Amino acid sequence: MGRDHVVAGLPAAAICPSAGAARADRSGVVAVTGQAAEIAATGLAQALAAVAVAAFAGPPWNEPPGQARAMADQLLGDTSRSGFVLALAVTAGGADLAGFAYGLPRWQLAALAGQRPEPARQPPFEFCEIAVLPAARGRGTGAALHDAIVAVSGPQRRWLATHTAAAPALSLYRSRGWQATRLVPGPGDGTPRVLMTRPR
Repeated sequence: MGRDHVVAGLPAAAICPSAGAARADRSGVVAVTGQAAEIAATGLAQALAAVAVAAFAGPPWNEPPGQARAMADQLLGDTSRSGFVLALAVTAGGADLAGFAYGLPRWQLAALAGQRPEPARQPPFEFCEIAVLPAARGRGTGAALHDAIVAVSGPQRRWLATHTAAAPALSLYRSRGWQATRLVPGPGDGTPRVLMTRPR
């Protein structure tokens, strides 16, 4: 992002490196952690929900708006958890949110894969969501969000779950070294999701 860009109304100065930001590349994507992530998510709550609704309305997700907004609410609830990472993508003009991704360390997906949580060991990192506006797809935005999260989220093993019919997402993940391990029930109607992992 540029020197004085505004991300959907949030000054870039509020997401400063000293508060836990790492600028990923020239794609308009920035990843933030700690207090910066809480500030960004709170300031962008409506924009995050709007992106989620638009990103998951069509196939293969076909999520009703309420379900997508609930995911955005979950994101806001997770911001205070240790290791939370939020990546934001802005439009070319820098004034609107084009996409986001977030994740945090926890045992949820690893447990689904059959691993027993070990309280004495740091949890693996879970990619919770990557959402990109339909109009912003096909430009590397999802890849930039993914890579920004990887860049700042630590060296531990990673997990994610995605729709079995989400071909662009599956292609992205495989190109970044993710491997499918098993199918697990998805939220809502239980449509299967592909559980994937990579060492770091």
